[in-house]
Amino acid sequence: MNRKYFFFDYDGTLAVPHTYTIPESTRACLKALEDQGHFVALATGRLQCNALDYVKSANIRNIVADGGYSVTYEGELVWMQPLPLAPVQKCLRRLDAAGVPWAVTTENELKRYTNNPRFDEISGDYYVPTTYDPTLTIDDLTQVHKIYIPAKQGQEADYERAGLLEGVPWVRYTSDTVFVEPMEKSVGVKKMMDILGAPYEDVVVFGDGLNDVSMFLPEWTSIAMGNAKAPLKELADYITDDCDKDGILKACQHFGWVPQTL
Repeated sequence: MNRKYFFFDYDGTLAVPHTYTIPESTRACLKALEDQGHFVALATGRLQCNALDYVKSANIRNIVADGGYSVTYEGELVWMQPLPLAPVQKCLRRLDAAGVPWAVTTENELKRYTNNPRFDEISGDYYVPTTYDPTLTIDDLTQVHKIYIPAKQGQEADYERAGLLEGVPWVRYTSDTVFVEPMEKSVGVKKMMDILGAPYEDVVVFGDGLNDVSMFLPEWTSIAMGNAKAPLKELADYITDDCDKDGILKACQHFGWVPQTL
């Protein structure tokens, strides 16, 4: 069989939504794919250092993280870039002018920094620990991987109308917070394939969320989970069952990538 290169989103695809639980059928399928000689990788919006922790239980050593802005091959970080700085600084200045607090992650570490002492209280989001730094200024920032913006459900529409999110990629992460972060998973997928010297046509991607849209491209095979958002299903070559209903295993058996007897 022609070798395939699989890239799986994490939340809602590999793992049951809002949990760290990877179904046993999915674990067995990942092992079977590798036993058949296929390449297996994670494709996530999470920071690279965070993604490493999430895939230990699945024994995945290859990762496209940071929404496509980092590549880890066989457990080693081989490429990473931050968000473009100029649009980020413009966004932060607009937030300041509107009186909206913010925090930023500036390194590949599970920390964020803010110059607002009430940020945690206002945001209600505890995704990563927050460090208050009253000396932090926008002009001093040299790189940013993520921006965290407090936003109650629906408030992002107000931010958009006010132009606060103009020029930066963003996604709602929880009911309390909007993240500005890369959403170009296809960039990381292609970077990984270039490193491997493998053709793009042999890529297979699995996803469920809107941050997976960028990697659902016509040049390779795209599979949406049964629990996927409608726009992703519209782009998919194939729609499988839900994450917690053996969706990954069923898709891989459908295409003959793993044995039917698994």
